[in-house]
Amino acid sequence: MSSRYSWPQIWLHWISAAIIIWATLSGFYVALFNHDLQRESWIGFLNVSLTTIYIPLFMLRIWFAWRHGKPDDSLLSQKEEKLAAAGHLLLYSNIALVLVTGVMMMEKPLNVFGLFELPYLLHDTSITGFFNTLHIISCMTLGILIVGHILAVVSHQLKGKPLLRRMGW
Repeated sequence: MSSRYSWPQIWLHWISAAIIIWATLSGFYVALFNHDLQRESWIGFLNVSLTTIYIPLFMLRIWFAWRHGKPDDSLLSQKEEKLAAAGHLLLYSNIALVLVTGVMMMEKPLNVFGLFELPYLLHDTSITGFFNTLHIISCMTLGILIVGHILAVVSHQLKGKPLLRRMGW
């Protein structure tokens, strides 16, 4: 087995990182700071478009993770490997929850970059409101998990365990 992830895994990881970090930071920006309605609308449009396009990429990422596995370079102890596996499972599960609740909370068709629209699924605002609340909570936990993931990688790098090269170009 290789000491690096496969090329599709590397590409999907960095595309995922870019979309998720953008959507998380811009979503928190809209929620926490005062801004004009035009900016909020633009960020909402971009986030809905990006994350809708991201759904099949996320499914592909899961498939490649299952199909290709991870590098076998023995950089981590057994305990660290188990913690990393648990962390990745939490990240993937949380990302799936964010994506599902994001779709389920919609109260109007999903306009994807002005190219096409997807119908919204639920018409009962009490149900979409529930999914909206769950979406907000899952976005907050995803933010925490992302910070933890980045800190773990930095910590290992500083300890001489170059995990980042596994995902390098």
